[in-house]
Amino acid sequence: MSRIRVLVVDDSRFMVSLISSVLEAAGDMEVAGFALDGRDAVEKARALRPDVITMDVVMPRMDGLEATRVIVSELDTPIIVLSAHTGEGARLTVEALQAGAVDCIAKPGGERSMSLESIAGNLVAKVRGVARQSRRIAPAPPPPQSAVPGAGRLPRGTDRAAPVAVAIGASTGGIQALNSLLPRFDAQIPFGIIVVQHFPSGFTAQLAERLNEVCTISVMEAHPGQRLSRATALIAPGGWNLEITPGLRVKLSEDSSPGVMRPSVDVTFASVARVFGAAGVGVVLTGMGKDGAEGVQVLHRAGARVIVQDHKTATAHGMPRAALETGCADAVLPLEKIAGHLLSLAASRRSGT
Repeated sequence: MSRIRVLVVDDSRFMVSLISSVLEAAGDMEVAGFALDGRDAVEKARALRPDVITMDVVMPRMDGLEATRVIVSELDTPIIVLSAHTGEGARLTVEALQAGAVDCIAKPGGERSMSLESIAGNLVAKVRGVARQSRRIAPAPPPPQSAVPGAGRLPRGTDRAAPVAVAIGASTGGIQALNSLLPRFDAQIPFGIIVVQHFPSGFTAQLAERLNEVCTISVMEAHPGQRLSRATALIAPGGWNLEITPGLRVKLSEDSSPGVMRPSVDVTFASVARVFGAAGVGVVLTGMGKDGAEGVQVLHRAGARVIVQDHKTATAHGMPRAALETGCADAVLPLEKIAGHLLSLAASRRSGT
């Protein structure tokens, strides 16, 4: 397989050198070129046609947000944003993701700012993953749901209720998906929403603020002890796992177990299953990896519904595919139909389907 060609964009030549060295060391990647500002990035993207672009956001002449908008409008090139933990950096990062960038990584700060060792593995994994999801390296089609015994079947004796809580899990491509999904709900919806989006610590408050601006429902970053209410979407803070307690309160925790992501879709799904049972719903949106696959099984055993975004509308189909392979999905839908499906479930008091 040919090596993944990456365009590195950063206004610091030193940072360009660090990023390039990390990518070149991976073995299956090569740096096709670099750019020191957004305008140069657009020109290099047009000329080099890389497989992936890593994009700084705070740059002279043209910032990374505007460069992302131009590149997304012209080219089918996945963009990963690398941003510092600053107010401006967080704002531009969220807007770049809403504009079409597929993922982001927070640059290390403090004493680690002169090294990328702490994020090297994550950077390589994300570049490799989005390259494989691009049209140049097409993903394998998902298995038909009917091929998995028991797909979508309820445990014997379990009844269904109208949803009271909807938990949504997403990763790569999730900001765009949420930007499309959440504005479809209005203040009359009878359920509360919990969103687990894989996002760096320090960025989710800005994400919640931006989503709140485009939504009729209230969207906010969750905090400990907050009560889950209808027509409200709570965003799990980056770096923290979110659970809903029997008192419908938010509990945040830092689980350092190997393989546990923070925030973890599995952790939130499991808490929704425990508290709401058949009145809960789990929604798995676009993302790499398999976070949420264990959680949908817990939801399914509790009688809750599971909805999975289809592979045609998902930027990355890793998480949806892993959820499908459990055989627990009740519906596999394109992104634009998920909100309508949830509203139809809420319109009926009880459903035996």
